[in-house]
Formats: sequence, structure tokens, C-alpha cells
Amino acid sequence: MDHSEGGSSDAPIGLLARNRLPHLAVLFGLLARRRTIMMLHAYQAPQVLADDLRRLRLAAVVGDAEDWVDERLAAAAAEVGTLALAVEGAAPVRPVPAAARPGEGPHHPLQPGVAIHMLTSGTTGTPKRVPIGYAMLEAAVADAGLATLQAGTAFTAAPFIQLYPLGNISGLYGLITCVSNGQRVVLIEKFSVAEWVRAVETYRPTTFVSLPPAAIRMVMDAGVPREALASIPAMRCGSAPLDAALQVAFEERYDIPILVNYGATEFCGVIAGWTIDDHRAFAAAKRGSVGRARPGTQLRVVDPMTGDPLPSGETGLLEVLSDRLGGGWVRTTDLGVIDADGFLFLKGRADSIIIRGGFKVAPEAVAAVLREHPQVRDASVIGMPDARLGEVPVAAVEPVIAEERPDEAALAAFARERMAPQMVPVRFAILETLPRTQSMKVDRARVKALLEAGV
Repeated sequence: MDHSEGGSSDAPIGLLARNRLPHLAVLFGLLARRRTIMMLHAYQAPQVLADDLRRLRLAAVVGDAEDWVDERLAAAAAEVGTLALAVEGAAPVRPVPAAARPGEGPHHPLQPGVAIHMLTSGTTGTPKRVPIGYAMLEAAVADAGLATLQAGTAFTAAPFIQLYPLGNISGLYGLITCVSNGQRVVLIEKFSVAEWVRAVETYRPTTFVSLPPAAIRMVMDAGVPREALASIPAMRCGSAPLDAALQVAFEERYDIPILVNYGATEFCGVIAGWTIDDHRAFAAAKRGSVGRARPGTQLRVVDPMTGDPLPSGETGLLEVLSDRLGGGWVRTTDLGVIDADGFLFLKGRADSIIIRGGFKVAPEAVAAVLREHPQVRDASVIGMPDARLGEVPVAAVEPVIAEERPDEAALAAFARERMAPQMVPVRFAILETLPRTQSMKVDRARVKALLEAGV
């Protein structure tokens, strides 16, 4: 965009991001001009997006033609003087008639040096925007290239299979990395086992590929034959906790090592992970770990109350010191343990801890036990208000086979045999599928809404 199109020469530009070629062209065109991009989740409800446009007051927003079909979005853009632009196929970008000219503003202020205002996944509540600078983005891409080599692979002519959404840090991180290394891209807008396997069989990737835990489970459940994935030397996995039993089962069936990693939008990607050498040496002994700190990054856990660093083996709040960020230690909301060899084990989120009558209950620890039940594919545990105890755990369970719903009394008995009494959920809601974000994480905010509605 330039002045002739009605926008400030340096104003942030909104992008309703989708895994489609025109959106990639817009993304890289803006980055090449050192413009600031404001990411918007295209898959949010239209009213939510309309309210977002009113709050942001951007000079311009680019979206797919279908995004502007709902009149509320163009009306919101026109109301605050935002130029609405539509992309569709190979056609040129065109103004949306209802918001075809930018207003006088004031528009969203520029933050010098920021490449992208990236949205967090919003799995626990309303997504937040995190400013990612050009320098941080470049450092993250360089580290991703190193991680590829440390996986025992290298960039090749085979394309990168992009299935994480562009509006998510995993999607952006993977996409910019492969394009920076001259690798072609296969775009998958919404993951399905059939489409992903078709891409793998067609292009035979020989660098490591990436799947989130939910997709790994779907591949296993679909019984994908071993020979279909034979070209893959290693699998990267992140974005959500990977069940250790699932990892073992996948590696045994396909003879593909899974290199788990851990990152966050705030860090512009991965800050801890497994290398192929670590996997060969420690796969069995350190099962369940998300790996060790990446080069240029230090990790520690601290006492939540005092902030004092804790020794290896003790659980505390995870803090990160990274060259990528500059400054000092950054505290996360993740609970973790770092062992004597530097391997990080995540223990859930501090902001989701349930206080049941004075006892602390970690929802992910309860969910992990429920996943051991033979009829349970996945589970999510939420704290719900209780007049007597303050909060109590309630579980939402996704069965392995929808028609074979596990008995709630049996689930309670299963839980009581394996965990402390205060950890046992007071109720089990059996859902056909757990709600998920576009990056396939369990959407805890939507789970909570369903449980509050009495599902």
C-alpha cells in the first residue's frame, strides 16, 4: 500500500490470515517492504472480527473475498475509516465497495521495528497480540535452520507441508523458515489425515515434518500404513503436550523419531527442543520432556511466591532468558521441572491450577490420567465454582469410538484408583469431540463454556 491508495506509508496493515496463496503473497510483500502486519484470525465469528476492527482502527485490512461477504465486517471497517481490501485467486487486490476508501483516522499507531503483531492461540481465553520485531523474527528463523540440522536432516527440494494456520506462530514460524531457505510449500488449510498423507506420498519429504499431538493421534487412529510415511526421517511435534504412550506407539509403528519442542508466541517460536542426538541418547530415560534449551536461551524454574530459583528436580514457574528477546528473565505461566541434565518437563499452567478446598489440582495431570483409560482418546479438565470448596475439577472426555461412550461411574472409579481424592473430577461430560483451535490445541475456553452450559 502507498499514499495513492489512501493509506499512510508506514501504517500497520491488517491481514485476515488463511493458508492460501494470495495471503502468502500479501504477507511476504508487506514484510519485504518492512511494513508492520496486524494478524487477525479469519476463523473467528464475524461479530468478534467486526468488534476487533473497531478496536484496532487500522488504515487497511486485507482478507479473502469470502471474509467480506458478511456485511458486519465491511460496516465496522467503514465506521472507523479502515480500507477493506479483498484477495481472491490470482486476481489483483480490490477494494470492498462498502469500505473502499480509508478515513482520516486516527489509525492504529506504528511501533517502529515491529514486523508482526501476532495473536496467541487463545486456548484459555481471549487471544492477545504480541509484537514480534524484525530482529526477533530473523533470529528465530536462523535457530530453526540450526534445529533442522540438529534433527539430522537438511533443507531439500521436497516442499514443506504447511498445515498450521498462518495466523498462528507455529504456522508463521514454519512458513517463513522454509521460504527463507528456498523451499517450496504445500498448503493445507484444514488438516485431514487423507490430505496430509496424500501430500507426503506425492512429495516424499526427506527433511523432518511437523504435526501437533492431535494430528499424530489421528494418523495412528486412521491406521496409515508404514510405507506411506517411509520418506520422513524425523517428526517435529509441539503446540500442546504429547502423551508419552502415544509417542512410543507412533515411533514403534513408523520408526520415525518424534522430536518434541516447546515455544510460545511471546518468544517467536521454539525455545526448547530435542535434537536427534539427544533422542538417540535419552529417548527412553527422558520420555515426557520437551527437550533442552535452544542455543542462546537459558531456562530456570522459580518459586511462585518468592521468585527465587529452584534446584533441579523441583517444580516451579518457568522463566526464560533469550538472546532473541533481549533484556532479562521473562516469566511464563507454565509450571515446569528441569532435571540435572537440563531437560525440561512441563507440569501444566499456573493460571489454570484449581484450588479445591485448599488443595492444588493441576488440570493437565488429571487429564493425563484420564487419557490412560482404554475408551478415552482425549480429555480436558476445568475448574468450576463450588459453594463449599471454592473450585472443583470437571472433566470433558472425548471417547475413542463415539458410539462407545465410557460410563461416568467407571471413569470416576478409574480416576480414584490412580490419583489423590481431591484430583478426581466431580463430573464427567462425554463429548463426541473436544473443541479445538485452528492449530488443533484443545480450546479450554470453549470447553469451559460447554461445561458451564451443563453439557
